[in-house]
Amino acid sequence: MARAKRSSKQKSIPEVKSSPELKISKFSSLFSIRNIILIGLLILIVLAWKFRGYFIAASVNGQPISRWELTDKLIRRFGKQTLDDIINERLLLAALRQKGIFITADEIGSRVKQVEERLKGSLSLSDALASQGLTSEEFRRQIEIQLSIERLFDKEATVSSAEVEDYIRKNSQAYKNATDPAALKQEVSAILRQQKISDLFDTWFNQIKKNAKVQNFFSF
Repeated sequence: MARAKRSSKQKSIPEVKSSPELKISKFSSLFSIRNIILIGLLILIVLAWKFRGYFIAASVNGQPISRWELTDKLIRRFGKQTLDDIINERLLLAALRQKGIFITADEIGSRVKQVEERLKGSLSLSDALASQGLTSEEFRRQIEIQLSIERLFDKEATVSSAEVEDYIRKNSQAYKNATDPAALKQEVSAILRQQKISDLFDTWFNQIKKNAKVQNFFSF
């Protein structure tokens, strides 16, 4: 009887299971080259629409104006001056760093507040910058450069009381309505100091540019 039971078990039909090769085949057909290409094209279309501003600057009656067209015109019109400005800024900052001149964020913030006070609420600083085509970061960089130049020529740009009196005398017509002599002298002293700094800077920076090695790889 025991042998008969064993024989019965041997004749039983095994359960049919799905083949691993069949699963791989279905998976491969789902991600065939054709489907991958279609999915890739769909992703590209979605990305192109989402980031169309990176490729199209505007559209006129359905006709697109590409960013490349806009950039090409801007470069041809303003490119040389803009590139020269960037080069000069790099040269200037490098020369100032070599002189050991560094401006802190607090110093920049203090000068920004002075500018805001001069506007006296007639125009917000952000609106003033927008009218000049400047960002807040660019404005702060300009202030950093200005403060650095002032510090560089601080000792050389001193103004004597005799120079102030002489300037007021020569421009007496412009100041005939001045009612505060002390404030007038302070204003004139600041004007003369800025003129001296400007003259000193021009001489110094022209020498910096003369000695610099600048290679221009862009033709306009």
